[in-house]
Amino acid sequence: MAAIDASRRFDLERLVDEFRRAGRTIRAETLAARRETRDRLVTGVREALEPHARLDESGLEALDVWVEALEHGDVSDVDLLQELLYGIDALVRVHVWRETGLPLAPPAARSASDV
Repeated sequence: MAAIDASRRFDLERLVDEFRRAGRTIRAETLAARRETRDRLVTGVREALEPHARLDESGLEALDVWVEALEHGDVSDVDLLQELLYGIDALVRVHVWRETGLPLAPPAARSASDV
């Protein structure tokens, strides 16, 4: 039996999509909007992840370190914010893969209209 059930996996996948979207758009946001995005995502990942993993405890520890860095990151440092957002995206993806055994797929290519 998978450690993460289908409904939780869906919630985590949606959260990963939010991290990727934020990574792509954070530069265009105002400082206040960046702070809002950062705080929403920090809360989201903390609420979505289980407190203890069956198979990937070290993955949760790594996520905690990166989420802590995002939480305290300077919203005027967009390079740092982007690195953290994309890093957390990858860490959550690998964590879900380890906990479920489902295939790990890279992001789909974007069309010009997605930019």
